[in-house]
This record gives sequence, C-alpha cells and structure tokens, in this order.
Amino acid sequence: MDFEFDADGFLTKRCNDLEETIRAAYGQLFGGARNINHDCHDLLFSADIRNRDDQAVIVATLFMRCMDHYQATVILLGRGLISAARVTLRALVECTFKIRAVSIDPNCLQSFINQDLVYRLKLMKKTRSNTYPNLDNARAATTDDSIAQLEEEIKQRGVKEIRIDEWSRHAGMHEWYITQYTLLSDAIHTPVRELETYLTLGENGEIAQLHYAPAMDEIPLLLLTAAHCLLIAASSFDKIFEIDFGPKGDEHNRFVEAGFRAVDEGER
Repeated sequence: MDFEFDADGFLTKRCNDLEETIRAAYGQLFGGARNINHDCHDLLFSADIRNRDDQAVIVATLFMRCMDHYQATVILLGRGLISAARVTLRALVECTFKIRAVSIDPNCLQSFINQDLVYRLKLMKKTRSNTYPNLDNARAATTDDSIAQLEEEIKQRGVKEIRIDEWSRHAGMHEWYITQYTLLSDAIHTPVRELETYLTLGENGEIAQLHYAPAMDEIPLLLLTAAHCLLIAASSFDKIFEIDFGPKGDEHNRFVEAGFRAVDEGER
C-alpha cells in the first residue's frame, strides 16, 4: 500500500489521503456498500411506529443496531483498520443472528426479552462477589432479597441463557457461526497468532521489523460479508414491516454475489 504513516498513526491529519488511496483500489465495492447503506436507511425511515407490537419494536431497534455496526465496519475499512473492522463485523454478524431469529420465530421474541433477566442476575452476582471500591454503591444496592426475587422470576418463567451458537441455529445461520463468526472472534480475543499481522519476518524466520500500518488485503471479503449481513437484516426487517424491499434487496444481493465471485477468482 503506497501510504506512509506519520507519528499520529490512524489519527493522521492526512486521513483523507489515506481514504482516497484505499477507495482508489476498491471504489466500486465502497460505492456499492454505500448504496446498500442508503437504501437500508430509506427502508428504516419508511416504517410505521408500532408502540404495542413488541416484535416490531425489537426488530426495528435490532435493525438500527445492525446499521450502526455496518457503518462502523465500512468506515474502519475505509481507513485500513482491518482488525478493528473485524470486531465491528463480528458484532454485526451476532446482531444479524438475533434479528433474523426474532423475525422468523415468535418464540424467540420472548426469549430475547427474557435474556435481560439472565444478564441482570449475572451482573448482580458479580457485584456482590467483588470488593472493588468502585462497586461500593452498586454492591450496597444489591441485596440478598433482590437476587432471590430475580432468581425466582427466572425460575417461574423458565428462562434459560441462550448462547450465540443457539441464536445462529434459531436464525438458520449456524454455518455462519461455525465459519465467519468464529474466525472474526480472533480479533476480539486476540490469540497469539492474531498478533503475527504486526510482524514482518525475514527469510530465516527472524523478526525483521514491526509492521504497523493500514492494510488492504482483506477489505473486499470483509466489506462484502458486512453487506451480505446487512441485507439479511434488512430482509428480516421487511418481513415484519412489509415495505417491499425485495426488488432492491435482490439487486444488492446480485452485487454482493458478483463481488464474492470476483474474490474467489482472484484467489485461484
């Protein structure tokens, strides 16, 4: 990549030059990603507000969260921040599991809402079991009675924690969990192999230099995966609000499929 970092790294005042360099290489892909983003915003703003429809409210808010993660991924890729983009893309994949599951299975709606009880109980128990000074006020407000009441409510409702692999199954996207989601998780958990991207090795396997600079190699695959995810989320949203996104979605999906084919051909 023909761009020299300065002492400000990714916060360089020359960020416009950096973004122009990346978009010069992948202008068509970024243009398509922006078109998808635009049409998904049109889709969102065309929906009616349904105050008493829990499924519609949850799906709408999950769709907005998906769009947040999508736009963050596009912005980060536009600056060559590959590792950070993989983090936001993983979040997008996870959110897509949930919006699709809730949109196609009404039973998942209540399960999704009930997960808040599980989260609250975990948080309360962590607060009570640690003596860190910054938890003093929270610990004082968390009584044995409040924990017991929450445990009873969870028992009465039959609430069980749903892990991400289960959400992917409910969404009919377990293959995504095994492949994309699992691979993207390395960017969050930072195993030692993930850190090899910061090293340039010599012929003898010795470290020749540290490599800290924008990268471009993964941009097409990550950008297309993000677009694919958002289109799945948009379809889930449209299933509930019935705005007829189908034709636009089909057009965008053809763009994404063509992009994946080009990536596959380039790797051969």
